[in-house]
Amino acid sequence: MQYVYSNLSFELLSFFVVLQSFIVSYLVIPRIIAIVKIKNLMDNPNRRSSHKEKTPTMGGVAFFASLLSSFYFLQEYDTYKLGLSLVIGLLILFYIGVKDDLIGVAPRTKIIGQILAFMFVIDSQELSIMSLDGFLGVYELPLWISYFLGVFIIIAIVNAYNLIDGINGSASMLGIMIFSIFSFIFYQTKDYYFVLLSLSCIGCLLAFLRYNISKTKNIFMGDTGSLLIGLIIGICTLRFLNLSVENLALANIKYYNKYVLIFIILFIPFVDTMRVFLIRIFKHRSPFFADRNHIHHIMIDYMKLSHIQASLVLTLFNFIVFILFYIANLYLSTIVLFILFILFIIGTVLLVFYYNRSFSVRRNKQKIQKILDSTPIGRKRKLKNTK
Repeated sequence: MQYVYSNLSFELLSFFVVLQSFIVSYLVIPRIIAIVKIKNLMDNPNRRSSHKEKTPTMGGVAFFASLLSSFYFLQEYDTYKLGLSLVIGLLILFYIGVKDDLIGVAPRTKIIGQILAFMFVIDSQELSIMSLDGFLGVYELPLWISYFLGVFIIIAIVNAYNLIDGINGSASMLGIMIFSIFSFIFYQTKDYYFVLLSLSCIGCLLAFLRYNISKTKNIFMGDTGSLLIGLIIGICTLRFLNLSVENLALANIKYYNKYVLIFIILFIPFVDTMRVFLIRIFKHRSPFFADRNHIHHIMIDYMKLSHIQASLVLTLFNFIVFILFYIANLYLSTIVLFILFILFIIGTVLLVFYYNRSFSVRRNKQKIQKILDSTPIGRKRKLKNTK
């Protein structure tokens, strides 16, 4: 088997990796659905849920199986010797994710698990951010700051991705879009291991999406899936930020613009997480307090979009924003690009806030009207209007 795939061209191997990842997930997910239903491990809807019926969760178990099988076909290009480290990191988060999907896990425990997962890849030179390359006037970084920055990036991305998994299709569509961009960049920079790693995630997410949007065989990825995919996105992010000036030039990216572009690649998860955390803090609540202030909730509550429509809009919006900033990075300086990025964030947040506020005002008016209609005077007025 190894002889066969080692003699394939990279393009054929890439197609094969996507295909095998898709097939493994596609075949495993129905078995997970059956087991979850038999053992009654369903996700029960609550006041903040976007679904109304009990739904199987733990779709991320298929991701774990798919990613493990993919590592076999990635080993020839694993010049960084990251395979074993990534497997151990994924195993740690897999355990935490399964436990959380079954009985729940405290946010602190999740963060500790994410730090432990990162510890196994922290020594890799390909993932260590030792310099900011002049971004905001900063160049070389001390070792302890490099480690702290790596941990912060992993925790931020894993939790941001976990938080956008609120409606059918959102996490999988955005994940496919993010890994597609990473595949495009890493292919140009000849970082073939990370191209194959990204394609493997695309394959399992495509298979999951088919079930996630199904009306008869619906399943959620759960924390098991969002933690695993979030970790891979974090690893790809660290690799992107560690690309050399020469490699970035191959991808038509100015090295001093890479920090703006990585925020653009993760625009929707970044803006949504930042926004809901600020709202919760202003309301004197924990940043991890569950509510319906996410962008996808506003789109289905106020705009009355379906889950698929909302997920497609968010994904296309994120992709279009990346295309615009990717082109702009060729012509604008870092300062100008950074200012445009900040203005774009402010504009997006204000637009979402306007829609959310309008929806809240209208909903409160409807509640007040219902109360008034329930009074004797209200009933009399309503009866008079019907005559």
